[in-house]
Amino acid sequence: MLAIEDLVVAYQGQDVLHGISLQVEPGCGALVCGAGASGKSTLLATACGVVPRLVNAERVTGRLQLGERDFAEIKRAELFSRVGIVFQNLDDQLFDLEVEDVVAAPLENRGVPRAEIRARLAELFEELAIQDLGGRRVLTLSGGERRMAVLAGALAARPELLVLDEPTTGLDPAARLRLERSLSAVRDRIPLILAADQDAASLAGAMGRIHLLQAGQLAGSWPTAEALALRTPWLEAGLLPPRRQERPVRAGAAAGGRVLLAVEGLRTRLTRPNGEPVLHDVTLELRAGEVTGLVGRNGAGKSTLIQTVLGLAPLAAGRIVIEGEPAERWTAARRARRVGYLPQNMRRMLFNLSVLDEIAFSVGGSTATIGDPEIRARAARALAPFGLADKAEASPFALSAREQALLGLACLDAAGCAVAILDEPLLARDRQGRAMLDLFLRRSHEAGRAVLLISHDLELIDDLCPRLLILADGRIAADGPTEGGWASPAFQALGWPAPEAPWRIAS
Repeated sequence: MLAIEDLVVAYQGQDVLHGISLQVEPGCGALVCGAGASGKSTLLATACGVVPRLVNAERVTGRLQLGERDFAEIKRAELFSRVGIVFQNLDDQLFDLEVEDVVAAPLENRGVPRAEIRARLAELFEELAIQDLGGRRVLTLSGGERRMAVLAGALAARPELLVLDEPTTGLDPAARLRLERSLSAVRDRIPLILAADQDAASLAGAMGRIHLLQAGQLAGSWPTAEALALRTPWLEAGLLPPRRQERPVRAGAAAGGRVLLAVEGLRTRLTRPNGEPVLHDVTLELRAGEVTGLVGRNGAGKSTLIQTVLGLAPLAAGRIVIEGEPAERWTAARRARRVGYLPQNMRRMLFNLSVLDEIAFSVGGSTATIGDPEIRARAARALAPFGLADKAEASPFALSAREQALLGLACLDAAGCAVAILDEPLLARDRQGRAMLDLFLRRSHEAGRAVLLISHDLELIDDLCPRLLILADGRIAADGPTEGGWASPAFQALGWPAPEAPWRIAS
């Protein structure tokens, strides 16, 4: 059993967790759900010993017990041999190795015999359907593929306690289902599983109990089936309920506005292990005022498409036209002024000392203008609509993942780019974050900006995007109204369940 009793964690004079008490029983996984900045990551980091063994906190009080022993009695080497961890930000635990090496590393650290390592890898690669990742280097994989590799390593190690922070992030619906099944199947080998995820429905089959966290305090705890049927506690905790109840009015229907981005017959130089190009015949248009959704399997080439449009990956053939101008010879910096990008991991894009400096760079387009009083005044005004006015002097690296995503939206909006590409924004089920995403889409529609929203959250796409693109087999396999897209042969070929119809359309 993992027992947490009256846990308090403080940073910089502020309590992040306020007297948390919960238990994880053997064979009964526990899922913690909460809005951004509610303390989920801090709770998980403390529950596995990262805080304070590896990351210092100003104050940690309370009692944590693993099995029959208090954490304080367990030496660090022993504790981390009994615990497996998958962080929300995978960059913190990835190296440029082949996938087999990443999966085998936790087993090698535990001294597992080589023959058993090979057997466990073969078993997990089949169970998680990641055989095609074999022999590939991790940093060449898509975000979802990287997460599956790290998850495989954590499962292979068979720790006593497995801690997973937002494990479904970046996983397509089929991969989420495989993960849920795997977590259910390993209950006899991994007795204690503690996870945090905003998408409770994706892990419900593997978790016996759901705990809601609100502003660093436990807001309630229920058996999973009971929790999924609730509405008010989720809303009070700052989350959309797991069962879809309404769809908001979309920011704007697909319209015949001016073409702002055209990709014509694009073929990439980047190839798959079999030598075929990742993308070989991609053609699409994004028009002013449109919000377009893009879906596809992990590894389908969505990230490669983005990188090619942004000038970060070379193309072998085809054309990219931005606001009517051929852009093949444009530098990445020139493209960035016309095509804004919000990555899944916003932290990769941050480099200034303060939040205000980050958005001032977006407004002025140069580090040389960050100190200009007029630029800084415009930047300060741009923060307010996205709820970040009080964070202007904070370090962008000290923000929560939700706040960093909101900063990304504010920067895109302030930069005045013609096209915005949003890659798996971590705002889908967070009520405040979702409201800010809705605000960004409305402002984009009013400004005549084209938005491409890439997500594996099909309900999010169905809610917000009048138009749907499906990327498969190296090309756009379907392009049309979203409602019809779920019934298209291209979507049926993915084998994913279509999003359930909401009870009603919100006014």
